[in-house]
Amino acid sequence: MNVALKRKVLTVNDDRESKWPAIVFFVTSGLFFFGCVWYLYAGTVNPEYYWQTPPGQSMDQTEPCLKKNNRFLLKKNQAVRVDDARLVYRGTQNGTLVMDLFVLALDPHYGYVHRIDQKQAHQGFSMGEYHFQVLVASDEKISLKRLF
Repeated sequence: MNVALKRKVLTVNDDRESKWPAIVFFVTSGLFFFGCVWYLYAGTVNPEYYWQTPPGQSMDQTEPCLKKNNRFLLKKNQAVRVDDARLVYRGTQNGTLVMDLFVLALDPHYGYVHRIDQKQAHQGFSMGEYHFQVLVASDEKISLKRLF
């Protein structure tokens, strides 16, 4: 009878030891679930944050551009909106004017680089569907006249 009692005590003790993997599993699962809920509550970023335009490329800036009689005065690295496009003057490089054309309907975040010879620019040039003539150009500013 003592042998049967000892075996019963050992089997009860074995049952307690086999509960530890289940306890560890449920505690780990609970912590993982809590972490997922916490991430969804506090760790997400509003998607509008990633689609903000940088302050230097704002489409509604009127300060750097003076528009009068279809003439524009652009400062370097400042944008001006012309119909469905945005122009950015990047300065001069080896006798060429560097300008970016952003087609807003196509992709407002990608600028198409245009390099225009200064002599040709004074006679007139085209950027996309727009025609311009340079009146005065320096490395810091450019004065454009829009031709129709």
